[in-house]
Amino acid sequence: MIRKSFLLVAAALLVVSCSGDGPADLMNDARALEEEGKPSEALTMYETVYKQHEESDVAPEALFRSAAIYYNTQDDPLKAATAYELVSEKYPESEFAHRGLFIAGFTYANELKNLERAKKAYERYLAAYGDSSMADAVRFELEHLGSSPEDVLRALQDAPPPPPTAEN
Repeated sequence: MIRKSFLLVAAALLVVSCSGDGPADLMNDARALEEEGKPSEALTMYETVYKQHEESDVAPEALFRSAAIYYNTQDDPLKAATAYELVSEKYPESEFAHRGLFIAGFTYANELKNLERAKKAYERYLAAYGDSSMADAVRFELEHLGSSPEDVLRALQDAPPPPPTAEN
């Protein structure tokens, strides 16, 4: 009797594990929909991954990709920036965290013209990821926050050239 019960439980576990409904499978399906030019359907699946499997390894990417869809195809930069920030808040060790926080700051500054929120996002970025490859870009953004494109271009043109390296 115990052996029969064990076999039934094992069979049920096998069916569930092979059903294709895990977070990695959902991510693969969502990516495929996005590649097929179906961003709304992909967004629904990414949100399912994030909301129902928020502790999974793929949840940070699902949230990051959701933000990109909000920005690129849903024309909702506020929702995008908020989702990008959330990646950093919920998954600070994720490879998507620092990129999400940078894009959030950039979106607040350049799309939404919310300079205070952009400043906070950039300052949080530097506090958390000050040694990252994008930290210099964040410092530049902070220094020129609110400047016109012409002023930024002028600042770049007037800047001294970088010092020569051993390769030059």
